[in-house]
Amino acid sequence: MLGRMDTEIASQDLSRLWRTRFPAAERQVYLNVGSRGIISDAAKQAADRMIEGHWLSDMPKSERKPMLEGCRTKFARLVKAAGEAEVAVLKNVSEGLNSIATALTWEPGDNVVLTPELEHSNNIYLWRALHQRGVELRAIPHRDGHIDAARMAEAIDGRTRLVTASSVSFTPGHRTDLRTIGEAARSKRAFFLIDGVQSCGVLDIDVEDVRADGLATSTSKGLLGLMGLGFLYVRSGWLDRLRPAFVARHSVAHSGHESEFEGMDFAYAADAKRFEIGNYNWTGIAVADAALGELLEAGTPAIEAHSLALADRLREGFLALGFKVALADDPARRSHLVTVGDMGLGDTYTTGNEVLNRVARALEAEGVRFSIRRGMLRFGFHFYNNEADVERVLAVAGSCMKAV
Repeated sequence: MLGRMDTEIASQDLSRLWRTRFPAAERQVYLNVGSRGIISDAAKQAADRMIEGHWLSDMPKSERKPMLEGCRTKFARLVKAAGEAEVAVLKNVSEGLNSIATALTWEPGDNVVLTPELEHSNNIYLWRALHQRGVELRAIPHRDGHIDAARMAEAIDGRTRLVTASSVSFTPGHRTDLRTIGEAARSKRAFFLIDGVQSCGVLDIDVEDVRADGLATSTSKGLLGLMGLGFLYVRSGWLDRLRPAFVARHSVAHSGHESEFEGMDFAYAADAKRFEIGNYNWTGIAVADAALGELLEAGTPAIEAHSLALADRLREGFLALGFKVALADDPARRSHLVTVGDMGLGDTYTTGNEVLNRVARALEAEGVRFSIRRGMLRFGFHFYNNEADVERVLAVAGSCMKAV
């Protein structure tokens, strides 16, 4: 394991190499990757070329298609899937989660295991809809802001059809012990579905190591792409057992042009393309292809180490100033997201603490980009951030504390 000094040196080298490629990170303190990522110069150039291609009608399919396949292959590498056949290109996390939920065969008495208190609403509503059709929801309470992996595992039985968890909670931002859940789900032949949107691109993920059967994400956060594009990983061993609710030309096996109807009988595509409906978000694909290339070039192990080091520095700084900070009970559960305050005492606009509200207003006035979620200030790091970003935030927060 790297010592702290070695980690700081490696982190500085990473930010020096990448920061100048992201103008938004140079012009402001951007710590809001938990809500939306920023795009690089290369990604913008890819988007410009795609738009120009539509504008001038001079971009043939032979230029577009390699970007689509590039996205599929690069995302498979990023999450260490067996190959691009396990990756579908969709619109967002919600579509990915719903694609799996509607492709499984459900019977009254089946159950879903989750921790709704720590999930985004889009990983709750779809299961509530199934509950209206007789599916039991086993809601596992969180443990001090953590998804309790051990209790999740204990709740899985022979009638569990699916278990779902976020790899990192959007608030308070703790990392989930995915492997404990995944091993229990696999032992009971339940589908383990991960919402990976708060980790993909920043933290190192190995879908087979954590025993994932599915993982849904979008490109709009840590993958440093645009809204309206996402990926769905599906383990190959499950594909033949999943019957998508929606069917279109890309989702069926075919030999001719995609516009042609080839007969009344059809078979689903043998790979994850069976979940792809209609035409693609080509501008989003162009951006994602460029961004994924840069993420793979930097390497998620290095990005994770860099981001965690900065997040730890911010946590330490806030604690030293006397603020309440969400701390993982195990260092392995820490993430690149830092949350300050009391979860639930406030909303998406204000916290339940007037000093924190003063800090939030001062940070906004200084051009620091962050968010408030469930009454907590939330900051998120990526490889374009550096120590100066941390010091800027702490300087503002310290000034507010002195004014109390």
